[in-house]
Amino acid sequence: MPKQTVKKKPVATKKPATKPKAKTTAKPRAKAKPTPAPVVVVDKEVEFPYDGFPWKLIYKDRTEKRTCYFQCEEHRKKHIARYKLGKKDILFIGHKYD
Repeated sequence: MPKQTVKKKPVATKKPATKPKAKTTAKPRAKAKPTPAPVVVVDKEVEFPYDGFPWKLIYKDRTEKRTCYFQCEEHRKKHIARYKLGKKDILFIGHKYD
């Protein structure tokens, strides 16, 4: 008589028991609208103290705020390229006669 082989059924792996998540009853908060910054009118003589330097650049350099004055737009662009300033760094670009 031939031997009979008994096939064992694969044993199902047990899933780890997880705790049910607690339901939250808090309502989603509405996002607050940002308030616009107040417009400040400043005298041109105070903003641009040098007659020979009509271009102004204010940017954030790590932790300090730098203000630079330039004779022409090319000098301003060269400064921005040299120090690799991005849009997030530059706070203000202006011309005295705008």
